Amino acid sequence: AGAEAAAAGWCCWCCCWCWCQATEFNCHDEQLWPCMAELFRDFSMNAMGIRASGAAAVNLCHLAAGQIDAYYQYMLKPYDVAAGIIVLEEAGGRVTTADGSAYSVFDRSLLATNDALYEQMLQKVEGPTSRALQQGVQLGPANVPKAYRVRSGRQLE
Repeated sequence: AGAEAAAAGWCCWCCCWCWCQATEFNCHDEQLWPCMAELFRDFSMNAMGIRASGAAAVNLCHLAAGQIDAYYQYMLKPYDVAAGIIVLEEAGGRVTTADGSAYSVFDRSLLATNDALYEQMLQKVEGPTSRALQQGVQLGPANVPKAYRVRSGRQLE
């Protein structure tokens, strides 16, 4: 049972996940609050810690350095994440949208992890994200300069 618990991301000796996540609470879309509250409640009750540094690029660099294990966020802008994504991807990290699609800096949801935890984190954030999308929250491309032809999500795969 210990090996199975460790493989699932759980400690053998306690009831929490053996990782630390980061997110922010600057959600400006009222419809997105239920999703954020559900994720925060789930992670705060089960994870070893949740950090909120106030800067997406810093969180992505912390992930690249191994100081945190996962980062999820919504409603980011390209300048919030572009540099951090480069650092993370060069370090071998993985970045997608919160529903598992290929990520573009113009997308409004982000899930970043190391490869070992990606599937577990995606399972946790995909449900609340899908419900937010069904309720009309716009998480697709935004802040795209005029004359840019942007492909995102499934178009990139």
